[in-house]
Amino acid sequence: MFIAFNYVNAQTEIFKDNGSWFTLTNKIKVSEKLYITNVTQQRRVGFLKNTQAFLIAPSINYKISKNVSVGAGYMHYTYFPYGVIPTPIQKEETRFFQDLVLSSTLGNVKLSNRFRFEERVIELVNTNVNPNEIDGEKHANRFRYRIQATANLVKLKNDTYIMGRLSNEIRIRFETGISEPDFDQNNFAALLGYKLLPNSTVWLGYGRYYF
Repeated sequence: MFIAFNYVNAQTEIFKDNGSWFTLTNKIKVSEKLYITNVTQQRRVGFLKNTQAFLIAPSINYKISKNVSVGAGYMHYTYFPYGVIPTPIQKEETRFFQDLVLSSTLGNVKLSNRFRFEERVIELVNTNVNPNEIDGEKHANRFRYRIQATANLVKLKNDTYIMGRLSNEIRIRFETGISEPDFDQNNFAALLGYKLLPNSTVWLGYGRYYF
């Protein structure tokens, strides 16, 4: 579920949309400390009707210690003209990002704290011409903090588990440089997971994303 708020003349308009996100995450171990990841995601609205966005985000990561890792990556993000507040035409965004991840355990719960800083290059749409067209780009920065908790919930007969995961991420945008911070999004997700193979896990859950 996606919820967006638009402020007009001191009044608040609330737009709601339902969608589905399909995500494939790959991790390739290069050495004991170095690994490569890639995230591919399709975001659909109208539940499954139209593709609203598609992204691919490879990154390279290094484990400084057992509980601390750093990384850097690139994301290509495509917006499609679907949803309750759609972009007028298809447009592209390029992001460069840097991560710091702190991991810990609390009992049988694995905790992960991810700090991410993004540099974004977003295409601008000129709506004063017909048909609309891409006319330049803007630059923006954003800080993201995600806390995630994962635990085994139910043990099955074949010594595998149904796992549970709670995740919440807040995003703060910066209009100019790193000044003028402003709230951008809060993304919450609750998921159930099952390990299909030693190196493969499937997750299914519910997300609420507030813009």
